Amino acid sequence: MTDIKEIKLVDVKNNSNIINNLNSIYKLWGYEEVSPSFINTLETIKGRGVIDENQVVGIVSNNSLCLRPEMTTSIVKLSSTRLINKKRPIRLFTNGMVFDKKQNKNSIKLQEKLQSGIELIGYDTKCPEIEVINILFDAIDNINLKDGCNLFLLVSTTKIMELILNKYKNNYFEEIKKSLVDFDQDNLSKLEIDEDDKYILKDLLFTRGEPIAILKKLKTIYGTSKTLDDLNFLFDTLSKISNRYGVKLQLDPTFQPHLNLYEGIVFQLIGDNGKNKSVIAKGGRYDELVRFFSPNEKIFNGIGFTISVDILRNFIREENTDKKKILLMFKDAYLLEKGLNEQKVQQKRGNIAILYLNPCDDLAKANQIMKENNCSEILWVK
Repeated sequence: MTDIKEIKLVDVKNNSNIINNLNSIYKLWGYEEVSPSFINTLETIKGRGVIDENQVVGIVSNNSLCLRPEMTTSIVKLSSTRLINKKRPIRLFTNGMVFDKKQNKNSIKLQEKLQSGIELIGYDTKCPEIEVINILFDAIDNINLKDGCNLFLLVSTTKIMELILNKYKNNYFEEIKKSLVDFDQDNLSKLEIDEDDKYILKDLLFTRGEPIAILKKLKTIYGTSKTLDDLNFLFDTLSKISNRYGVKLQLDPTFQPHLNLYEGIVFQLIGDNGKNKSVIAKGGRYDELVRFFSPNEKIFNGIGFTISVDILRNFIREENTDKKKILLMFKDAYLLEKGLNEQKVQQKRGNIAILYLNPCDDLAKANQIMKENNCSEILWVK
């Protein structure tokens, strides 16, 4: 089964406006546009085990090719080939369709999704997250969002999970990790581990909120560590940025991405309208992916985000255009050339001008044509 949806004209228009607005912000931050191929080799897309082969849409004519399920892997590979001699850091942005496959016992569901995002590769700093998340907030702030969207950024890091699981490396490691990620209290209860440990792990399932407060709680459990100290610095900086944009920060120690793409900081920008919560954007660090494609790089770091344009579209206001939409008409055929000239005059004034190419001297028919073309007035060419 393929989830094919005919996109309404108004949605096409809104998609275009969103992409244009996002691109304008990316460019102001010094990012350059790239366009990775729709078609990739399975070897490229799977990368270092980033994506399960069963999740990608293969091409029937060639089993070694597939449609891209995400764009980061292709862009990181691009940075190691055609952009290998470009001075680091590399700042890139892209827009386009990705293709998703969900398979169960009875059916296969294919989806195409419109995404926009950036990648920052090879930045020589401890916290490149500061720039990338700042751009995400700035880009969304440039969109005319409805009131009551209540944006919050859910953040975690794979390093916190490593800290939590460190003592279980030889004892139920995978089971505990899966239970934490899947919010599975029942499975935690069944594990044959110390009851005090069970209590701590179950409590962590409900431990999320203001980052600095959560980090203090983690320090009381696991003691001081470089991981927690680094995160304290990061969130102290990000909190000032998020306050400026009116976005709440939330740290969730057990949140982990389903794709094996990210290592380090992972995040999701979520919109909550009071009825539903929707993931508008997601991203994180992928240092090991950079290392995989570019083993000779001096700086092994990469971070980025993707915005779901299809989801973001549901959060924007309907924009009213101030432009006039004029229908140009003439009664005699010899006035066609004059009509074409008048159309150009109106367009240069910033008006939308549609020229009806057939002579018409019936006022009732002219008004009907005006309504059919959603024009606000008729300008008769004389």
